[in-house]
Amino acid sequence: AVTVGVDDTGLDVKFFGATSGAYMLWDESTDDLVLAGAANLYLYDAGGGEKLSSDGTDLTINSGNDLNLTATTDINVPSGVGMTFGDDGEKIEGDGTDLTISASNNFTVDAAATLSLDSDSGEIYFKDGGTLFGYVARSGNNLYLKSQISDGDLILQGNDGGSTVAALTLDMSEAGAATFNDKVVATELDIC
Repeated sequence: AVTVGVDDTGLDVKFFGATSGAYMLWDESTDDLVLAGAANLYLYDAGGGEKLSSDGTDLTINSGNDLNLTATTDINVPSGVGMTFGDDGEKIEGDGTDLTISASNNFTVDAAATLSLDSDSGEIYFKDGGTLFGYVARSGNNLYLKSQISDGDLILQGNDGGSTVAALTLDMSEAGAATFNDKVVATELDIC
């Protein structure tokens, strides 16, 4: 064992390497271990690529393969701090109340089984560039599909032999007047 100083009365200890300005310091004034300059902390060995490094601003964790985060409780990210993927255009961020997932281009949700959207308000909104254009809502036992834009029609489209057809148009400028693309077939008609 090598002991430098005595308990409660320590000394700074520096280990220099071959690179100028790179060293490891035990700072007795703060009781911290400091890697300065180009010094990195490698785990296992340098060839494996697993290391912690800093440029004085950003902390980088490198992994030769998977990076595993294990915790017995939560992994906490502060409010207003996001996780980015690729660039800042692809980000997950919370403000303590709302969680926002941003995508710079397409956003894909791929579930091997059921995909559930559970909103305790009973409303699911659809926006384009921040402008609400429609939503699905529950009120009591009823399901509502609403076009939010003034006089914006509701149009039900489908694929007929490779061609897109507007099977049904509900004209909101005409109080919801229904226009069917083709005939209306009723299997049972009960007129009172």
